[in-house]
Amino acid sequence: MKMEKRLINIKELALYLGISTQTIRNQLSQGTFLIKPIKLGRLLRWDKKEVDRFIDKLLKQKDN
Repeated sequence: MKMEKRLINIKELALYLGISTQTIRNQLSQGTFLIKPIKLGRLLRWDKKEVDRFIDKLLKQKDN
């Protein structure tokens, strides 16, 4: 099954990660947010596959 490429906005990202959009914005401004956004003009989007890989990496670290 082929996975669909998808970009998500900050609201979708926050909901997906279970954190607030303000937390994401704060970490972005401090340079501490670990998932790099894609800039489309003034808009920020995140690759959902990259977000999923980030979550998988965190889960593996937790298990070790």
